[in-house]
Amino acid sequence: MKRTVIATLMLMTALSSAALAQSEQQAEKVSTGHILYENRYFTGEVYTGYFAGVGLHVAATVNHFADGFPFQLRLGLGYAWVPTGDAMRARRVFIDQNTNGSPRGHGKMWDARVDILMPIKLFSLKRSRLFFGPRKASYTAYFEYIGGNETFDVISKPWGVGGGLETSFALSPRVDMIVTAGADYYFRSLLTGHDTYYRPNGDDLNAKEDFTYKDADEAVAQPNLNSRIMFGVAYRF
Repeated sequence: MKRTVIATLMLMTALSSAALAQSEQQAEKVSTGHILYENRYFTGEVYTGYFAGVGLHVAATVNHFADGFPFQLRLGLGYAWVPTGDAMRARRVFIDQNTNGSPRGHGKMWDARVDILMPIKLFSLKRSRLFFGPRKASYTAYFEYIGGNETFDVISKPWGVGGGLETSFALSPRVDMIVTAGADYYFRSLLTGHDTYYRPNGDDLNAKEDFTYKDADEAVAQPNLNSRIMFGVAYRF
């Protein structure tokens, strides 16, 4: 009987030690953020902040893209209210030399992106990730000349690349606050306005006066090298 009690106590002690070790290991995963990638397959994210202008951004991250693949994959779509550029200069470059009318306008940009994310440890921030990938933007600058009987859009749809760094802070077992910063570079692309087309290679159509692509680029605030600072919330499914 005594031997049975001793054996039972030893077994209970061993099981308790194993459970404690497992608990500590799980706590370590949570504290380092590994649970973000190990136990959740999909993350939905909503951001607000600045990228070329004040905007909103939504994204979806696949944390387990493929067996053995060490990174995460994220798809994102954003909308920003952006500057238009020089309204009077844009009129001369894309339409004519008229100067009548009071100019006003607004700009917008749709932004689509794909990112590869790599978890890193940054100082004491254990839930950080580097990201990089291709970009595609659709930029529109709308110009109106009050009293001048003239309105037109200038449109650009450039490709680009970008990257940055983000870190997250747990608000609950499934919800994180995310802070992200980075930069995007967009390559020069076709600029269209009214019936005029300016191309980076100089193959222009209906160019006004002696204006070139450089003049058109300087007249509007199309995406070029843009910084990006965003704050968001992520939910892990």
